[in-house]
Amino acid sequence: MPNVPAPLPSGTVQQPSELARAVGEVAFYREHHASFGPYLRQLRLDRGLSLRDASDQLGLTFAKLQKMETGGRFRIDSLSLFSAIADLYGRPRHEVLEAAGIKVLEPEELVDELDDDAVFARLVLHPALRPLRMDDRWIDSFSSLQKKQWVEFARRMEAFFHAGGSLAQVLEPQRATEAE
Repeated sequence: MPNVPAPLPSGTVQQPSELARAVGEVAFYREHHASFGPYLRQLRLDRGLSLRDASDQLGLTFAKLQKMETGGRFRIDSLSLFSAIADLYGRPRHEVLEAAGIKVLEPEELVDELDDDAVFARLVLHPALRPLRMDDRWIDSFSSLQKKQWVEFARRMEAFFHAGGSLAQVLEPQRATEAE
């Protein structure tokens, strides 16, 4: 029988694995909120989904989703579970995390450099810069690390263009050097 870790006790900090940390997962603290189960069930009912359909779409077993909805203890492998719940039910990620009693513990270097999501929101929602089909509903789908990287990318692009760089040099390096 494989060695399966025990469920995370309420009120403890869970650190991500090295691999999870590399892709932007952060540590989190969880307090058990008895109201999360009914909240989750109501979201599912509002969407008109059966327990079986919702568990399939979330990639969970029927039993785990049922346990979550009835207030039982369940194991959290990753915060991505709550992103999937938010996406499926059309709710902001922070709302689902808060309902579940989860507080994300942001690394200090991220908090210091990007202490306000408004910087990221202004960047990606600016009419001249906004990617197609991106609106304010997408803001919560990015981790703090990804937001930091977007802002850093924008600053580097600005410096590149101020130094005389061109988009042609970036997108078509061969043709740009031949034209010079």
